[in-house]
Amino acid sequence: MDNENKELEVNKEKREEYEKLMQDSSTQLEGYYDKKNPFVILLLLILGSIIILGVIYYVVAYFRL
Repeated sequence: MDNENKELEVNKEKREEYEKLMQDSSTQLEGYYDKKNPFVILLLLILGSIIILGVIYYVVAYFRL
């Protein structure tokens, strides 16, 4: 019985170490992409407008044929 409890304790410790290792090695994306940052908003608006204008240009060019 005592040996079984010791094995359970060792398994629990190993599991906790494994969980901590996996958490530490995972990709941390906190603060990587901030939607409320004014620079990010401006950049996304510029990219979105370029995409929309490009689509409009090609649609107009296609229907002029």
